[in-house]
Amino acid sequence: MFKNFNVPSRAELLAGISLASVMLGCSVQAHAQDVAAEQSSDAPASEDGIVVTGVRASLSSAQSIKRNSDVIVDSIVAEDIGKLPDRNVAEALQRITGIQVQRQYGEGSSVAIRGLTQVRTELNGRDIFTASGANQLNLEDIPSELLSGIDVYKNPSADLIEDQLSGTINFRTRKPFDFDGLKVAATATQSYFDLTDKFKPSASLMVSDRWDTGIGEIGILASVSFQKTAFRQDTISTEPFYTLDPTNATDAEVLASLGRTGQTTTLPHGTGIGEVYGDRRRLGTDVALQWRPSDTLELTAEVFRSDYKFRFDDYSFFAYSSGSAIIPQPGAAFTYADNGDFESGTFIDVPVGNNTSAQTRHSTTTDYSLNLKWKPVDNLTITADGQYVDAKTKNLRSIFGLNGVADTLYQDISGSVPVVNIGSETGLTNPATYTSAFYLDNLNESKASDKTARLDAEYRFDAGILSSIKAGFRYADRKNRTIDTGYRYTGLSGIPSELETVDLGDFFRGDADLFGNIIAFNRGIIRNYQNTLDTLGIASAPAYTQSGTNQQRQKTFTGYATAFFKADPIDGNIGVRVVRTNLDVSGYYQQTPIVLDENGNEVSGPTVFNPIAVSQDYTSVLPSLNLRVHLTDNLQLRFAAAKNISRPTFTQLNPSLTISEPGAAQQDQIHTASGGNPYLKPMKSDNLDATVEWYFSRTGSLTAAAFYKNIKNYIQTAVSYRDVTFDNGNSYEYEVTSYNNVAKGKVKGFELAYQQFFDFLPGPFDGLGMQANFTYVDSQAPSPATSGPVTNVPLELLSKYNYNIVGIYEKGGLSARVAYNWRSKYVVTTAGNGTGSLPVFNKPFGQLDASISYNVTPQFALALDGTNLTNTRRATYFGIDSRPRDVVVNDRRISLTARISY
Repeated sequence: MFKNFNVPSRAELLAGISLASVMLGCSVQAHAQDVAAEQSSDAPASEDGIVVTGVRASLSSAQSIKRNSDVIVDSIVAEDIGKLPDRNVAEALQRITGIQVQRQYGEGSSVAIRGLTQVRTELNGRDIFTASGANQLNLEDIPSELLSGIDVYKNPSADLIEDQLSGTINFRTRKPFDFDGLKVAATATQSYFDLTDKFKPSASLMVSDRWDTGIGEIGILASVSFQKTAFRQDTISTEPFYTLDPTNATDAEVLASLGRTGQTTTLPHGTGIGEVYGDRRRLGTDVALQWRPSDTLELTAEVFRSDYKFRFDDYSFFAYSSGSAIIPQPGAAFTYADNGDFESGTFIDVPVGNNTSAQTRHSTTTDYSLNLKWKPVDNLTITADGQYVDAKTKNLRSIFGLNGVADTLYQDISGSVPVVNIGSETGLTNPATYTSAFYLDNLNESKASDKTARLDAEYRFDAGILSSIKAGFRYADRKNRTIDTGYRYTGLSGIPSELETVDLGDFFRGDADLFGNIIAFNRGIIRNYQNTLDTLGIASAPAYTQSGTNQQRQKTFTGYATAFFKADPIDGNIGVRVVRTNLDVSGYYQQTPIVLDENGNEVSGPTVFNPIAVSQDYTSVLPSLNLRVHLTDNLQLRFAAAKNISRPTFTQLNPSLTISEPGAAQQDQIHTASGGNPYLKPMKSDNLDATVEWYFSRTGSLTAAAFYKNIKNYIQTAVSYRDVTFDNGNSYEYEVTSYNNVAKGKVKGFELAYQQFFDFLPGPFDGLGMQANFTYVDSQAPSPATSGPVTNVPLELLSKYNYNIVGIYEKGGLSARVAYNWRSKYVVTTAGNGTGSLPVFNKPFGQLDASISYNVTPQFALALDGTNLTNTRRATYFGIDSRPRDVVVNDRRISLTARISY
């Protein structure tokens, strides 16, 4: 059952904020007498002559970055080498005010900043991305141990690279000149994942040194990180809902059988369960070389490589009538919500499906960079930077399916965990229950590259209001090419013998009321693609064809100028960035029919295709202004105004659309397809930001921020219905998911953040500390694909409320942290298949993580950390909460780490 702790009500949310406010008020009041005497410092590593390490040092460094930045920025600084607050980069980012995390199979994979997902990712201020048609890095690809810190820029300035609506995330790696000399650090971790019941190892090593030579000072750093994780995800799904139409003869008959004639009645068209097993492997390497031949010249060369492998295999079993009527059992008891939505009842003669599938992804991103800094005179700094990114991704999807008919289906969706009971006279573990079998496979590969060059110059003035002028040029040439076989359908002549009984006794941690065990295609076979083909008698993998290719190329030419000024108590900068974008995309519209092979089996036939090519050119002028007012030594205000753009991703621009005819075993399913829109325009935003920041100690601050974004050409998901006729004369209706530029969108909100160590408390309580933040985001945008009882929704993936509460204890060699993150409901997609275009919402949820570490010696530490300790269940629903969609559980993870540094 859902626990209130996992899904707080609004009253609980306000109570939590009130509690944090009380604690904040007490601590600030008690500490107020010390504030006036305490001065800010740019050297947060020491306090009153005492060396500060661990959590205090990391919070102090992050606070110093935020306080002294020319723009609005929040940071995370690693406590030690290889030690971000969380092992997953996205999970670490969720602790920052205004950031919300999207999770995939239990791990954070992407983030939204202030409710917007159009985020730019950078590595040391340069492009970084995953080859998949996205314009950014998949955050689960990168090992956290390679990073020294992460900066999140929330408002643009002219010297920052464009292409984001919400902010820029910059990942920082370490350099050899960061250390005084030889530095060696290593970690070894063993993690346990409780739902899948597996242990997985991780390790990292960094070696850095620097030397004075006859040609100047030289430093070399090499770092490697290896991570393995496992996961299991259990899901109970309710299939889409349909409201019975009394003017339709079939629906009228169903209403009469239910005794609901004249009453609004909505029935789900089935249910299903899924049990997914998988693992991830991350291998990251970073090699940096620095050379300082003189005090005025420094050269840095770096090669950063991320190698990520992801794999899962699963069982799924579902009873589903698709768009056809679902038949109530005569005389069975049914219950309904007040609005007529189904709550419980029994159906008969429902088609069932039984799938065993596998998916793999292998992504590599290699970043080669060269940076030169030269100071020909004291007041002038010239920086030249070159970069080449080579990224590749390979994907495989393999699905075996069985089809049959169940005698009865009983559902009760009134509780937090749906009850599902499916009955068959022959039994669900009997092959005789299934009448047909099929196989689907799809291969695709993406290759992307990026060549960039930039030249920047900054001149500093010795006196006057104008403190410096910075100007520069940038050229970038990014390419992406994807080849895709499309889904190949193979109808099987009979039910294979390679089936196994699946024990579902521990499904959903044993908390689900299910139908017992099932029989399914052997999971050990499906995990090996070639073995699957051999077992099913399929000669070879599907071939890549010309029509399965799509390409995108984007060139940008940029110039900017920024003036930095200071007139006490005000400082800031004003500038403009001008960007010319040249874009070319190409692909194919294709249709693939079903034909019969020489044995009379259904297979995918020859593809008919037509080429598509589209070009766009546009110029963007992006002014920006950043002001800061120093009210006192510890209190400052900021104001920022800027224009920005976010270009469509290559996936959104992909003009290709593949329509594959369904085979006989797929007739009862909804027919879907998805593609991009090559005519999408870039999104434009006018941004206003304001903050008030009080820094009352080196690790203590209270800040508030307000923001407003007026967005034009916002891109959202759209669903259209298309009747497709194939060359063999067969016609089907398809739900085609694509993207549109809606007219306008508005995002506004505010952030509150507080952190402090309670040093004024008597020992040992003076080691206590706290971080707390709260974000409110409100949005308005046209909803291009919603109807029925829901016609207005916020932007996708945006939670209106989000908060973090982190309790900290650090004293002596002991450090502990307990962190709770909560977010309110949000729209997963504005259009769900088969729902009459209802959006899908994710219910509110929270997650509790904790860690404890002890420094056995100054060079050796042990740490224990856990994630998802409260076994949070996540749930979605179709449009209104009386129509549930999915309920999901994931692993809890416990990790033990040994860390050595000298």
